[in-house]
Amino acid sequence: MLGSADGGFRNADARRHYLAAYDELRVLSSTPTVVHDVPTGFGTVRVYQHGPSDGVPLVLVHGFFLTSAMWWEQVAGLTGYFTVFALDMLGQPGASIQSKTMFTPVHCARAIDEVLAGLSLRKVHLVGHSYGGWLATHTAARAPALLATVTLVDPASTVARTSARFWKNLALIMSRPHSARAETAAAWIAGCPAPGSPIDRLARLFTAGFAAFAPPVRTAPLRFASDRLLRSVKVPVQVLLAGDTVHDSDKGIQRIRSVVPAWRYHLWPNASHALPIEMADETNACIRQFAIEHRNGA
Repeated sequence: MLGSADGGFRNADARRHYLAAYDELRVLSSTPTVVHDVPTGFGTVRVYQHGPSDGVPLVLVHGFFLTSAMWWEQVAGLTGYFTVFALDMLGQPGASIQSKTMFTPVHCARAIDEVLAGLSLRKVHLVGHSYGGWLATHTAARAPALLATVTLVDPASTVARTSARFWKNLALIMSRPHSARAETAAAWIAGCPAPGSPIDRLARLFTAGFAAFAPPVRTAPLRFASDRLLRSVKVPVQVLLAGDTVHDSDKGIQRIRSVVPAWRYHLWPNASHALPIEMADETNACIRQFAIEHRNGA
C-alpha cells in the first residue's frame, strides 16, 4: 500500500519534511517528561507524557490530521492537575507508525484502549477534539473499562452532522493541498486565524499532512454517530461546543437534550472549531472541573 514503507507517508522525503514542520509546532508544548512508543495490534503509537507516572491521567486525542502538536494550551494549562498524555493517532500523519488497517470504529477504539492498557493507565479522563471526539465517543461506547470521564471538544459528526461546506473544503484540501485555495479552506476550518499565529501554523500543518501522507484510507471513515451509539455510552460525558464552526451546534444541543440528556454541554457562541486553543482557559477549566466531580471514576 502507498506509503506503508514510510509509516504511511508518501515517501521518505515527504516524511522527513513533514516531521520537521511537526517538530517546529510541537515546540509550543513543554518538553515531555517521557516519550512512549506503545505497541498495539494496529501499529506503534507515539505518546508524549507530561508529568509523573502516578498522576491522574488525562489522555488527549487530536482532530483529523492535526497531530498531538495541537494541544499546547492543554499541556500548559492542565499539567500539574493531571499527568497529560498526548498521542498521535494511527492512520494520521505524525510520529506513530501503522502496521494494520483499522477498517471500523471498533478497531480505532481498540487501538486507543490498547494504548491506555500499554501505559498501565486506569480511570482515564479522555479528551478528544473534532475527529478525536468522534473516536473518544466510540472508545467510550466500545471499550470503556479504563475510562473515568470523556470530554468531547467540538466533536465532528457526533452530536451534529458536519456541514456540507466542511466536506467541500476538506475535499479541496485533500485533492489540491499545495494550492492557495487549500490554504484558504484550512483557514476557514480553523476559524480564519491571523497569519503567522499559532493556529495559522496548525492549519498549515493540517494541509501539509495531505501533501505528505498517503490518502487516509487505513482508518475508519467519519460517519455520523447514531442515537443508539450515544445512548450506549455509560461513562460521564461533557461536550464543549463552538458556535461558529463546522456544524450546527444548536442542533447538536437539541440532540443532546433529546437523546442523551445526562450529558453535560457548554457552548461558546463566537468561538470557532479551534475552540481548545481560542478558549483555552475556559476549555481547561471545564475539563478540570468535570474530572474533579468524577474523581473516583465512572
